[in-house]
Amino acid sequence: MLRLLFLILTIISIQNVSSQTIQECDEILKIENLKFHTNEIRVYKKDATSTGLELFRLFQDDKENWKAELYETIASNNNGEIKIRARKSKLNSLKNFELIWMQILDTDIIHLPKWKTFKYKLEKKNKKYEIEDGEIISLTSMSNFLYGFSYYVKIKNGKQENEIEYSNPESYLKTYPNVDELISFKELLDVLRDDFKIFSK
Repeated sequence: MLRLLFLILTIISIQNVSSQTIQECDEILKIENLKFHTNEIRVYKKDATSTGLELFRLFQDDKENWKAELYETIASNNNGEIKIRARKSKLNSLKNFELIWMQILDTDIIHLPKWKTFKYKLEKKNKKYEIEDGEIISLTSMSNFLYGFSYYVKIKNGKQENEIEYSNPESYLKTYPNVDELISFKELLDVLRDDFKIFSK
């Protein structure tokens, strides 16, 4: 019973941290009050070991014009004091933005589940068992990547919406190459890299 309660509290804590993270990113980038449109995707890229933060944004505005933007943090040293400022850039592509939007939707990003939903696919069953608190438990192991990039995605396509956080998805994909969710997420990153030349590895 105590283990179940701990698991529930852990899940709630993770959900709260995830929702706060996007809000904190918006504050850092000075976009707390930026309107989220009916057709829009925001992809945040956060460096695990530095202050580096990037945001890609593709949206259809109120006049039905498609636009793409990149927000990023710039760190500067002022007499030993590190200052962080945000910079916004307009993005262009050789492709039609609406076509890119369709390519993004084809990655199934609008349907991808939360990380915890498929986390079991990243666990290796060791086929070893122990008795704990009178119960037999199966021992599992999972690779953990402490360095790399976390991605937060918020997307809306008409009435469909999704919001997910994936930590080091490309590192996990190299170790677990058959996980569909990681494959789809990598496809999204490939679209952005190919068409907008952003999010370098």
